[in-house]
Amino acid sequence: MRLLYFTLIISIATVFFVVRQKSADQRNSVQNLLASYKDSLQDYGIVALVDNGKRMDTGSVGFSYNKTPINTKNRFCIGSCTKMYTAALVLKLHEQGVLNIKDSIYHYLPHHRYIDSTITIRQLLNHTSGVTDFSKNDFINKPLSEPLGDYSDSVIFSLLDTVDFEKGNRHMYSNTNYFLLRKIIETTTGKSYETVLEENIIKPLGLKNTFAYYSNNIESLAHPMIDGQDLQDISKVGINTISKGIGNIVSDVYDVNKFIRALLIDKTLLQPATVVLMSDFYQYKKDKVGLGLFEENYGGSTVCGHTGRQLSYISFAFADTKTGQSFVILTNNANDAHADRIIEQLCGRK
Repeated sequence: MRLLYFTLIISIATVFFVVRQKSADQRNSVQNLLASYKDSLQDYGIVALVDNGKRMDTGSVGFSYNKTPINTKNRFCIGSCTKMYTAALVLKLHEQGVLNIKDSIYHYLPHHRYIDSTITIRQLLNHTSGVTDFSKNDFINKPLSEPLGDYSDSVIFSLLDTVDFEKGNRHMYSNTNYFLLRKIIETTTGKSYETVLEENIIKPLGLKNTFAYYSNNIESLAHPMIDGQDLQDISKVGINTISKGIGNIVSDVYDVNKFIRALLIDKTLLQPATVVLMSDFYQYKKDKVGLGLFEENYGGSTVCGHTGRQLSYISFAFADTKTGQSFVILTNNANDAHADRIIEQLCGRK
């Protein structure tokens, strides 16, 4: 009788613990966190994912378009998170001996008055080249008003009209660096950027929802929303041309997570020594920049990865290499005021 009574007490305690633990998990879930922003999202949505290698937690809130609920299967343009993929391709070519990141770019690119030919590939990767940003003066938004304009490589080169600083002396983010890296990838391989991305990242990782281009025809694409306006029907030809290798990859939250984990946590995409090279952060003032990566502190956690903004999307893709956690947030509104707060909350959960 006493044994039965003791067993009953243990059973009740176990049930209480499980219920309490489940309740705590529900309170801390990504879905519950996003749900707290429900009343703030009128015409767009946010999806998020946290993965610790054993358990993946996802959530979604808001709309893809026209009051259609958004979900984690929706695809988004990931903007400048594309630069991580481009950097990974350059480093893959470095591993293969096709190029060396210590090489001066004159080996691969034509002479230009405002591009120091002794700049190295590494300096392009970590934005220490001093090459001015072609997207200044709001040129990056011109494809919205003139989607069928001329955005060819020759036009991009013609926009480089100054040098921002002497190479290696400081860091300044410049889209031109990754325009030039894309050109180097295509020159050294004799293939298009899209083909190199497909062969070295998309196929090896089995990314089923990742595209090397941005097109209205991509199924389940969350519409770009801004100030109540749906920009889905605007031609993406100009945007796709100007941001190739810079900010035009389309993906979903699961594929972005698979990429960043393979790159920084599982280290299956590049050799471990190359990941160490990629994560050699250069500090200038408050910025800590690696080769296609930034080191940030969100919610008290040190993470590395990249953010992106393109047309009307925002993306966050980061990994905490100490805990093995990865964090991805995607939204279809570039004026969203909540994604920055959400990444802080997700990274700050213990």
